[in-house]
Amino acid sequence: MGDSNVSGQAYALTVMAPIVSEEVSELVNYLDNLGSGNASPLSKVGGTHFARWVVMDNLVFEGGRQRPDSWSGPRLLFTSNFDGSLDSYLDRLHSGLGECADLVWGHCRDYPQGQGLQAFSDWIKRYQIDTSLFYAAYGKMTVENVLHSLDVRSRLAAFAGRHQGASAAELKAAFLQEFQS
Repeated sequence: MGDSNVSGQAYALTVMAPIVSEEVSELVNYLDNLGSGNASPLSKVGGTHFARWVVMDNLVFEGGRQRPDSWSGPRLLFTSNFDGSLDSYLDRLHSGLGECADLVWGHCRDYPQGQGLQAFSDWIKRYQIDTSLFYAAYGKMTVENVLHSLDVRSRLAAFAGRHQGASAAELKAAFLQEFQS
């Protein structure tokens, strides 16, 4: 896949897999009932900046000079931005999602349910498409770096609130005690 999938150290994965037509409703219902935030199965996949599944059941042609696209049947779009290489992420995705991977992609054509990591990786790559435009706001930072920075920012804001009106000497002493590690 091309360089359009990379921004800094982050990689963008876009997968469009055909859904077995008779299973669209079941898949939509399953996806609608997945947790979000820390309850999402995708939160268990280390290094993930952003990820989501979207069922696309038809294309809308908006006119103009573009050529209308068509396809036969619904597709499952999976998109993810993550730290590191595609192969290491697919390993983390497969192990982190566990049974959820089969419960989602098992509704797609030719999905190798229960056949292991290599079959899973090969199937994902078969339906991978280049990301047309990928910008990572923190492309040079890993998820771990971003979370650490957010923690430091929160701690600094709380520190500033607690030490309003302190003298320079008191502020320095408190700052060194709180942040020197």
